[in-house]
Amino acid sequence: MIAREKSDDRQPDLFEGEKFKYRCILTTRHQKTEKEVIECYNQHGASEKTFDIQNNDFGWGHLPCSDMNKNTVYLILTAMLKNLYNYTVKNVAKTFNSIFPNTRLKRFIFRFICVAGKWVRQGKQNILQLYSNQPYDRLRFC
Repeated sequence: MIAREKSDDRQPDLFEGEKFKYRCILTTRHQKTEKEVIECYNQHGASEKTFDIQNNDFGWGHLPCSDMNKNTVYLILTAMLKNLYNYTVKNVAKTFNSIFPNTRLKRFIFRFICVAGKWVRQGKQNILQLYSNQPYDRLRFC
């Protein structure tokens, strides 16, 4: 499938006069319609985004061992941790305005976890006093 559209670039082309953007998807699935091919191609992009998150946020880019069995366990555990992370971020995003359900790990750490605080003893209890204006007291994970 090949598509062509006029370019928004105002600089003229010496050879053709008008500029075009060309897009091409090469496939062996001839029985599918153009729309089905484009949707399948876009799903590949979504899975590549998932692998990008796993590589950069959860350490898949640098595996810990040279042993394949240990690396397989590591990959499975970090994939499970990503599911737990998604659940946590989805619940935190309901309370915090600066965190969204699709927030990446580094932003989540700086916006939610890195908070100045100290333990204060009040009435025979240790209470964590956070120095933030964020609504940590309204968080519920049930």
